[in-house]
Amino acid sequence: MRILVSAIPYDGGKSGISVYIREVVRELSAQGHRLTLLVEPGEYAAGGLGLEREFSGETVAAPGWTSRAVFSMLWHLFLLPFWIRRRRKDFDGFVICAANRRVCAFYPLPTVATVHDLANFHIPGKYSRLRMFYLAHILPFFAKRARRLVAVSGATRADMVRFWHCREDDVAVLYNGLGAIAEAPGGDGGSSILYISRIEHPGKNHVRLIEAYSRLPRELAAAHPLVIAGADWKDAGVVHEAASASVHSDLIRFTGFVAGEDMPRLWGEAGFYVFPSLFEGFGLSLVEAMARGIPCACSNNGSLGEIAADVAVTFDPENTGDIASALERLLCESAEERRKRVERGIEHAKRFSWADHAKGLARLLGENGVARLFGIPVAKVTHDEAVERIVAMAKTPAAGKAAFVATLNVDFVANAVAGWPFGGNDELWGYLKKADFVTADGMPVVLLSRLLRDPLPERVTGADMVPAICRRCAEEGLKVYVLGGDEAAVAEAFAKLGLGNLEVAGIDPAFVKLDEDQPEIVARINAAGPDVLFVALGNPKQELWMGRNAAKLRVPVMIGIGGTFNFIAGRVKRAPKWVQKSGLEWIYRIIQEPRRLWRRYAYGLVKYSWLSAIHLFGGYRR
Repeated sequence: MRILVSAIPYDGGKSGISVYIREVVRELSAQGHRLTLLVEPGEYAAGGLGLEREFSGETVAAPGWTSRAVFSMLWHLFLLPFWIRRRRKDFDGFVICAANRRVCAFYPLPTVATVHDLANFHIPGKYSRLRMFYLAHILPFFAKRARRLVAVSGATRADMVRFWHCREDDVAVLYNGLGAIAEAPGGDGGSSILYISRIEHPGKNHVRLIEAYSRLPRELAAAHPLVIAGADWKDAGVVHEAASASVHSDLIRFTGFVAGEDMPRLWGEAGFYVFPSLFEGFGLSLVEAMARGIPCACSNNGSLGEIAADVAVTFDPENTGDIASALERLLCESAEERRKRVERGIEHAKRFSWADHAKGLARLLGENGVARLFGIPVAKVTHDEAVERIVAMAKTPAAGKAAFVATLNVDFVANAVAGWPFGGNDELWGYLKKADFVTADGMPVVLLSRLLRDPLPERVTGADMVPAICRRCAEEGLKVYVLGGDEAAVAEAFAKLGLGNLEVAGIDPAFVKLDEDQPEIVARINAAGPDVLFVALGNPKQELWMGRNAAKLRVPVMIGIGGTFNFIAGRVKRAPKWVQKSGLEWIYRIIQEPRRLWRRYAYGLVKYSWLSAIHLFGGYRR
């Protein structure tokens, strides 16, 4: 895959985001993807990212005038999208490595955007007023226009749901990974308490850590000096002043920024690791300390509590006394307690893999096979491809539930999707968003995908697929079952198909009631053992029934087909082919049954047009 990667901002290589960028670029390259890197002015080669040997692709530097953060934000937001549009044929997708810092106003390419944290919502005054406004109001609006959002922890996803108003299902969680550790783990070789973080006040909580360390008995502190590693950042002077005022000031050491060959020595001196940050999106150094066999203590909030699991001693980062108690407990554990903690930490750290993270990003980009319309994954397939995929589902059933196939049209959207001032059906919408396979049964759906620059190849209707699916089932020896519809019409339809070797496991005209549990219907279907279940109840009834019963059905695949058998039987005449292709079949249907259909179609088209306008201006792109 040809991937454009935004490595902006890089923070001079001195932050967790810098580590993330290096590891993601390294792994995507190792997995065979062809990358083009967007880097900050002055970072003209991959060597500027410390990737001389791992990366040999193209590097594009932002203009020199973007060296200031505010100009970098504006360039990335408003000008970069036009550069991408000019070169979009050169790439298959776009990865933004720090979407909590940089986004685009629009996305000419399928885009996966990684969000590390929303610390600005948790730490008042973390940045200037202008930057806080940008992060709280401008950035989220544009970030949600990306095709897929990635959170590096469940805590970050929860914040995106809470503060950005994303839907939980629309944010993928891909944990950060653990870099290769070539040297021997730490833990046994040292006695110091280590904290690695840029020195930023108040977010990284150095001052409370120093105050808590000052509460330790002198003898205990002397045996375990406090080592603070990291470059000075915002208000670092406050931290240095707190250390100078401590009763254990002679036992507190600042190393400055440490990298390269000095890192193994730093880890080797550590007997314990502490991570007291007020808020983190992940906490890379915590996982590395666990992997090295170093006992850890950390904050119990946000992602740190999530990542720590039952391995680290946790504390309230805003309570100095709690931090001090946790440190004393960790330092005074028995040898057996420490051994068990170390073993749990080493095993726990194996969960985190940069290779898995990079594969996850590529997989999400690989969803180029779908166009996400109103959050619904509509497959980019032709008629023949759709038929073959459904037959493949029937031949290789997935364990646990029947595969859910839907044919999306204007009526589906009008019934399911909410958008002020129109309501919707969240249950139906949820089933459609989680469907195993969705095709575009309606030219308005195809046209919207084109306007969104994520085009579907053609209209793929249930009425066209059902005869083809039946022919393929006859060829493959697969059984079909029909639930709903007029029994005589269904029998006529099968007769007209002329497939004498097609095994029809059942035609069930049962009256389905959504407000009642009807286990006898599911029992009949399961007893018949079909490979394909056609549900002819009409939308939204058929999709709601399928969604509610998917886990109970022992059927490989089910598909809602509405009144398709009436078309096949000739009881309802379809529009001529040229009318179907023009997207005007709805007019033909209204002419056929004006009293029954005009209100429904009028409402559906008005609502669909309104929802499409919301979509075009950034709605539903989460």
